[in-house]
Amino acid sequence: MTPLRLASAGVGLVGVSFGMARYGYGLLLPDIRRAFGLGPGALGLIGTGGYAGYLGATALAGPLTARAGTRRTAVAGGLLAAAGMLLAGLARSPGVLAAGIVVGGASAALAYPPFSDAASPLPGRARARVLAAVSCGTGYGVALAAPIAILAAGAWRHAWLAFAAVALLATAWSARVLPRRSVETPARGDWRRLRRAGMGPLLAAGVLLGTGSAAYWTFGVTHLVDSGGASAAGSGAFLAVAGVAGVLATGAGDLVHLLGGARAYVLLAVLEAAGIALLALLPGAPFAAYGSAVLFGAAYNAAAGVQALASTRLVPEQPSLALAAAMGANGAGLLLGPAAAGALAGALGLGPVLCLGAALVLASAGLARYAGMGPETRRRRRSRAGRASPRPAAPRSSRRARRPAARRGCAP
Repeated sequence: MTPLRLASAGVGLVGVSFGMARYGYGLLLPDIRRAFGLGPGALGLIGTGGYAGYLGATALAGPLTARAGTRRTAVAGGLLAAAGMLLAGLARSPGVLAAGIVVGGASAALAYPPFSDAASPLPGRARARVLAAVSCGTGYGVALAAPIAILAAGAWRHAWLAFAAVALLATAWSARVLPRRSVETPARGDWRRLRRAGMGPLLAAGVLLGTGSAAYWTFGVTHLVDSGGASAAGSGAFLAVAGVAGVLATGAGDLVHLLGGARAYVLLAVLEAAGIALLALLPGAPFAAYGSAVLFGAAYNAAAGVQALASTRLVPEQPSLALAAAMGANGAGLLLGPAAAGALAGALGLGPVLCLGAALVLASAGLARYAGMGPETRRRRRSRAGRASPRPAAPRSSRRARRPAARRGCAP
């Protein structure tokens, strides 16, 4: 299993589960709204259902990966994605559509964590690059989903069915690449391993990032169309730009190596907030709208990737458990975001709601220095050196001190 094969399998599975099963709803939202005549509140609740399924499944991801193995867990995630999108494509009522969104949302929680365990035997730099690439699968998925939606020309049910077919192909490739069981993974997931210094701030940052980003993913296209910045068909091109920009986040691992995790995260949070605010304030200007898509797509995926890398380094003995916890924190924010944004949009409008989302993303950056974001940060290097060096040195020096004394005492 080479890093390239592992990364390609992860990108494919994360692409269909996150980029299509989860975020395809936002991509197709204008057509779905017209088909069922739903308002912002109802649309937000359906989006929240998808995040609720995601959040519930994250509690199972770590223990399931430890017991069933990486391959079975990842394949289960891929099959759930295909089933959810098939259900959404066949929906003739909002209730059936909501059920498909919930199932598709749950798939994302099972698709990503197995790859953190599968990548654990790789050398540190290669492992970081693989995980960063896998976390960018969302961008690849959206980049592929957007042209499919454009070709569907308003036939959103056909788009869902095409997404489901792609999900089956990605699942088959992951089943071929992944090992049956992860290397050196505990037989049972133990959530007490998450009681590590830095994990609390990291999870809080994940909640803020998810809440702030959810408004953009769910209502960004709707705000663009309502403001005249693009037609319903042209909105697919907008998300295609965001998806292609997400591919730039593949270099998140190298960015952490260069700047350190905390500084890299602050930079990415500022860029993402700028992208959200740009769409909120200038949705009718195509240049600003598409610039927003580039900033948001690249920065969001990279910021989530930095959080993922930090979580696996904080709990190296079971990275899938730590990654599931980080995903759960992000999912909690994504769960709150659509419903809150939909409720506030009725009173404030989508522009101010998106500005509030940008503020929450910036707030997450304030926790970066406390979140233990990777051993590359100077603070973490100093603390690790301080913990590691005195312990082995003290016994050696004391033994050396005692042995010469004994010899002197025994000498005639």
